[in-house]
Parts: sequence; structure tokens; C-alpha cells
Amino acid sequence: MYSPKASEDPDEVARYGRFMDEVSQLVAVKYQGSLKAEHGTGRNMAPFVELEWGAEGIGLMQQVKQLFDPQGLLNPGVILNDDSQAHLANLKPMPAADDLVDKCIECGFCEPVCPSRSLSLSPRQRIVLYRELSELRRNGDKPLRLAELEKDFKYQGVDTCAAVGLCADRCPVGINTGDLVRKLREKHYAKHQNIARWTAEHFSSVATMTRLGLGTAELGHKMLGDKALGAISKGITKVSAGKVPTWNPSFPRRAKYQPPQARFHKQKVVYIPSCASRTMAPPADAIDPRPLLEVTCSVLEKAGYEVLIPGNGDELCCGMPYHSKGMFDLASSKSQQLEDTIWQLSEHGRWPVLMDTSPCAKRSKEQFERDLDIHEPIGFIHQHALDKLEIAQLDEPVMLHLTCSSRRMDMHDPLLSIAKRCAKQAILPEHIYCCGWAGDKGFTTPELNQAALAPLKAQVPEGCSRGYSNSRTCEIGLSQHSGVVYQSILYLVDEVSL
Repeated sequence: MYSPKASEDPDEVARYGRFMDEVSQLVAVKYQGSLKAEHGTGRNMAPFVELEWGAEGIGLMQQVKQLFDPQGLLNPGVILNDDSQAHLANLKPMPAADDLVDKCIECGFCEPVCPSRSLSLSPRQRIVLYRELSELRRNGDKPLRLAELEKDFKYQGVDTCAAVGLCADRCPVGINTGDLVRKLREKHYAKHQNIARWTAEHFSSVATMTRLGLGTAELGHKMLGDKALGAISKGITKVSAGKVPTWNPSFPRRAKYQPPQARFHKQKVVYIPSCASRTMAPPADAIDPRPLLEVTCSVLEKAGYEVLIPGNGDELCCGMPYHSKGMFDLASSKSQQLEDTIWQLSEHGRWPVLMDTSPCAKRSKEQFERDLDIHEPIGFIHQHALDKLEIAQLDEPVMLHLTCSSRRMDMHDPLLSIAKRCAKQAILPEHIYCCGWAGDKGFTTPELNQAALAPLKAQVPEGCSRGYSNSRTCEIGLSQHSGVVYQSILYLVDEVSL
């Protein structure tokens, strides 16, 4: 058991010692139970082994230890220890750093699901380093070490954190390291508040500029081809100090935001196209080149729904781009604007709401205060549409990707259910919990996306040419690092439904 104060405060150390004495007596003596379970014996429990097993038992253990390790080289004092106070000595320094992470015991359960674990730091390591930085700032006696660690932490700890929160699901005490990172980003991005506020107030202009940029890249691709455009793009990225992303063949084309004319049906659904799907069409080599908006409306109409799309759609945003950078007021403002629009369009919650990108749906479900039935594509198809469609199964394998937000909304089984209904074989690759695109990180920090998807390509079966997910930005990186073009799961459903 650890505490941020345990190694600093003698009273805390003494309190912990009394706790260990009492719990050991309670378990081993009063109830004749075992002091150890899955973790076995370590330094923390070594002084109490004799209490549980008795003098004869521990004597036998010591003889066996002496036979196999006469010089005492193997884990000295870890399994067996004659010092009754060994568990109170050399406590791991865990200085207080922030209430968001002070409960961390540095167990490492979070590490397997972190997309940056092989690139920079895992959540556990971020917390350890931040604790060290906090202690150095308090003491002020090692300014050179502090400056060096602060420089490293900017990239290792903050810039390369996807902040998706999967660590919180694995953490025994629910710590979301991304919350700490967003808090740190709030300070960094404070100088950009005026620009960010302008984008929030003129979101449709930002969408127009995004389409213009993608259209320019699309025209350049047609004129120059992959190799030449890629080389030019690399040069621009270098000159701009990484502010302009490097083009690759998986980059989206320009999408045309033209909501179709709705057809009357008894059942209605409010459809909110994300800012990504409103601006980003599939790449040039996609099997289906149609914009996601067109495909989504096709699926909904086949299922018998009248599609309601807000007239001010290009102004709407769930607030995620601002929230991820620590601009919480702007994020709340955009979320409130979206909620107000949906509330009116859904006739005060009468009709379900479909958001075509999973992170937008998850954030809206968490932020909205009114009683609205919010869905991302997997959940909506599984719950409201699949049984209303006539399916002709695709006779080929498909790759799947479960986004972080969908994973946290328990969409694993519904995704597999839909895919297996629509395709002969569905592969959900192992050891990929997050693609590492993380909003715009795939553009600005592409090495995070590359590291997170390192195990992907080897799991694509021969003859597979399709991949499906439910986040437009995630699909860019998935396509780039798999050799398979990923599109929304709605494309698969539309293709196989009659």
C-alpha cells in the first residue's frame, strides 16, 4: 500500500506500520487465513511470513533458500526478511503532484492499452515523471535537472499523449491520465485563445477552408501523382516546422456538404454529420468514393427513416477539438450549441439521434443535460436499423477497428455482430486498443499513430481489401498503416443491404 505522503511524513509511515500489524494479526492469526493472493510475497509482506507460517515453517524456507542461494544473491530480503520493519524502510518516493493522479500506485495496469507506450511514455511513466517535476519545482535546488526534464516532458509526456482515457478503464482507482494532460495543455494553449474563439464563432468558415485545403491537395495529386506530391508535401512540412501535415495516399479528398432532400417516413432520426465527415471524403483509392453523409442517408432511408439534418450543420461541433487542447469553456459552448440544435430538431427528444463519428457521440452523451437518445453508427445500426434491412452477405473478409470511444461505450459485441451479419469473415486485430490518431495528432504527431498501429499490417489476411470503423479521422491512419482502405461501417451496411 502506497500513499503520496508515505515516504515524506513520519506520522504517515507510523500509521501505515500500525495498519500492517493489525491487518496481519486479523487475517493470519484470528482467522487463520492467507496474507497473500495473486501477488505472492514481496518486501511489503516478507516481515509477516513467520506470523502466518510459524517459526518451524519459516525455518524450513530459510534452509531451502540457503541451499539454492548460499551467497544470498537472489532477491535478498524480498521473499524472506529477518527485519520486522523492512516494509517501512526505503519506501518508494511518491510526492504529491496533482489530485487527478496522486492516487496512482504505479502498478502499470494501464500500460498495455496506451497507444504511446512504445513511442514515448505510458500513463504510469507520465505520472512518475510528473511527480518528479513537481518535487523539483517545490524544492528548487536542481534548476538544470528541472529544465531538462521539463523540455523532455513537453514531448514525451504531453504532446504524445492521445488522452483517450483507456488507461482509466484499466486503472484500479480509475485514474484518467488524459485529464492531467488536458489540464497541462490548457496552460500551453492559453496564448491561442483568441484564434480558437474565432474558429468556434466562425466554424463554417473553418470547414470551408478545410475543404479548400483538401481540394488543393486533391488537385495536386491528380497533376503530380503520389511520389511528387509526397516529396513536395514533406518539404512544406519541414519548412512549416510540422504545422502542415505531410500528404500521403490515404489522405481524404474534399467532401461536398450537401444534405439530401428528406423523404417522408413515419419514423424519423436526427442525423448529425461530424465536422470530419462534412469536410473529408474517402481517399482516391476507396472502393466507395461517396461522402459519408450520402451513404448514411442511404442506409437510414433503406431502414425506413426520415432523415432530419440541421440547416446550420456546418456551424456545429461537439467541442472535442477544443476539449482535447484544454480549452474547456469553448468546448462547453460548442457542445451547448449542438445540444440546443438537436433538442429542437428532435422535437424535444422524441426522435433518436445519430452522430456518424463515435468520439462525437460519446462526448455528447457525457455532456448533454437533456434527455436525448444519442447513438454512434454501431449502436444505432445494431439497435434500430439492422433488423429492418434485407442483407446479402459479402463473400470476402473485412478488417474491423473498434475506436477508443466505441470501446468505452461497450460496442465490441455489436460491432462483431453487424460485421458477421454483413460479411463472410470479420477480423478484429489483437493488441490494438487505440489507433493513436487522437483528433488531430495523426496530422501533427504522426509517429504516435504509426507506433499505435505497428501490429496491424501483419494481421491483415491475404486477399482482404476492406476495413471498417466509425471515426473518419481514425480511418486515415488505419488505411495508411494497413494497406487496406478503411471506411465507416455504414459503407459496408449500405453495400450489402437491398
